[in-house]
Amino acid sequence: MNKFFLALTLILGPSILFAQSNKMGDINPNEIALTEVPYEPGAAAVVLAAYGDSRFYSDILETNFFYRIKILTEAGKEEGDIRIRYYRGTSGVENISGIKAQLVNYVNGEANVTKLGKDNIFDVDLGEGYREVRITFPDVQVGSILEFSYKKGDKNLTFLDGWRFQRSIPTLFSRYQIIMIPQLEYKMIGQGENFFYKAKKEVNNGTYSWELRNLYSLKEEPYMKNYRDYEERVEFQLSKYQTAASNAGAEFKDVLNTWEVLGDEMIERYTVNGYYRSGALERELFALDLSKGTQREKAENAYYYLRDNFINEGEDYIYPDQSLNQLLKSKRGQPGELILAYMGILKSQGIVCDPILIGSKGYGRSELVQFPFLNQFDEILLLAELDGKPQFIDLSDPMAPFGFVDIDKHVKGGLLLQKDKSRLIPIELKHNSNNIVSSTVELNQETGELVIKNSLRSYNYAGLSIAKAAERLRKAEKPMEDLFTYSRETMEVRNVELENLLEEKNYLNANFEMVMPNAAELDILAFNPLRISSFAQNPFTQEYRVFPVDFEYPFSELYTANVVIPEGYELDDYPTSESITIPGGLIGFNYSVEKIGEILKVTAKLDVRASLIPVGAYADLKFFMETVSSKLTAPIVLKKKVANP
Repeated sequence: MNKFFLALTLILGPSILFAQSNKMGDINPNEIALTEVPYEPGAAAVVLAAYGDSRFYSDILETNFFYRIKILTEAGKEEGDIRIRYYRGTSGVENISGIKAQLVNYVNGEANVTKLGKDNIFDVDLGEGYREVRITFPDVQVGSILEFSYKKGDKNLTFLDGWRFQRSIPTLFSRYQIIMIPQLEYKMIGQGENFFYKAKKEVNNGTYSWELRNLYSLKEEPYMKNYRDYEERVEFQLSKYQTAASNAGAEFKDVLNTWEVLGDEMIERYTVNGYYRSGALERELFALDLSKGTQREKAENAYYYLRDNFINEGEDYIYPDQSLNQLLKSKRGQPGELILAYMGILKSQGIVCDPILIGSKGYGRSELVQFPFLNQFDEILLLAELDGKPQFIDLSDPMAPFGFVDIDKHVKGGLLLQKDKSRLIPIELKHNSNNIVSSTVELNQETGELVIKNSLRSYNYAGLSIAKAAERLRKAEKPMEDLFTYSRETMEVRNVELENLLEEKNYLNANFEMVMPNAAELDILAFNPLRISSFAQNPFTQEYRVFPVDFEYPFSELYTANVVIPEGYELDDYPTSESITIPGGLIGFNYSVEKIGEILKVTAKLDVRASLIPVGAYADLKFFMETVSSKLTAPIVLKKKVANP
């Protein structure tokens, strides 16, 4: 199976197969009658048809666009505001022309057509060379059909935008065609399971076309923020172009370099800005003492110096906006600049380290493009050799300890930059980001309160997540008890204590109590000692799944609760033990209950063994999580003993 840009399996519902026309006003009866998308019920609107046709004219690529959209609900009316962004620059790099638009409403079965004019079509200057065509459809109603077409000219022939088959609403039909010319050779960059395995493809004498049907909307799902990495689309990168023709044949010049040449170009860019260095530290860093210690100790000292003394601001990017000297003087910079400055410090100490260019999660690609294509990268990591051991280093997060890499940089691979030998390498970030919770449940005879004393230890990224949540509460001047207070929670959270040892020991400790007031007055005590789990409520409730489930990293959660049965009470009910998994063993759950004298011991462990769960396993995962949440929320019931007469 070709894994090139594949990580998505769509589970298609009932298909809609009827002919769609790209002629404005040529609306068929099925499109008129459609009131709901069978495979995505509740969709607010739907793309009935989308067409794109690209052709080369001299030094311009001209693409004709046509869209037909139907409004299905009141919420769908917002689709009546169309925005088409383009980059004009100072030399007209892109231009939009030939805009046509019309609105069709049906009254008593008759089409009422409103053609849009200049009062409804605007070209807005967004600044910095960008512009936006805005089409505002008037009198949009449920059942309205919107049609618009336009022509886009593009002078940038090095990278062609191609076609995006998906939108924020479902798409019934999408077709793209491009007619290539022999003077230009392109590499195709495709993405999406439907694109590779379900598209109707045609190749004929330099004309290439793709046709896709019944596509789900492109939107965020639980445990999938970077859904755009799985978008169905096709793009093109110029590989070579013809420079001359003779009796011996056409002569071509390569545009795509090798990884080695591409890497050297980036190294030269960073060198010009002063980031590659081996000399002494600048005077701005005199406060940083790296004269003693192992390489790792020096690397940690330098990391915390930059993290705590420089302001991290701006968008993370592979291209620095300022030189190293400017950064050291201003003491502020974007994450990529701080990483490169950090590299310079390590190199000045004789530590071997090199930058890695990566395409972060959400940047638009789920897999690396295997040919030298720079546009796939947007952020930087650092790979250092510390005391003979490899270490990935990142400076994106001002709260992260040394060795932590931002979650969005947890990708499969990147381009390692080394003079004359830059290459793609895999990125393996190993860590144990687990949660361990120990609880004791007792009835306080003096106060009459049922008290659950919890001790939570969260490792690595799980601990960092809590530390960030606590910092947000601190800045908002809210109580730390909010960290563990859940909706519909009947118990009070008290006495929260946090101990952040992430820098020293890679974990964070949290101690807190959950209290049921006046419990001694009740004949029956029902409580749940494991409700603090984030999976006590099933996050996977939707009937179908479009994208994989991304847990971000493998982890485990271990819960142990000792319930002390109070004097005068007896155990009335409790959950049964259970052990479940899903096919393939990607995730597992064990729940056990054991009564030892007057103590009921409840143990639960959730093991997420793979960070990415494929769409094909969603039905199993959904059922699995329903079982997990029911166990984690199932109450333990104690009742007062009935006194003997």
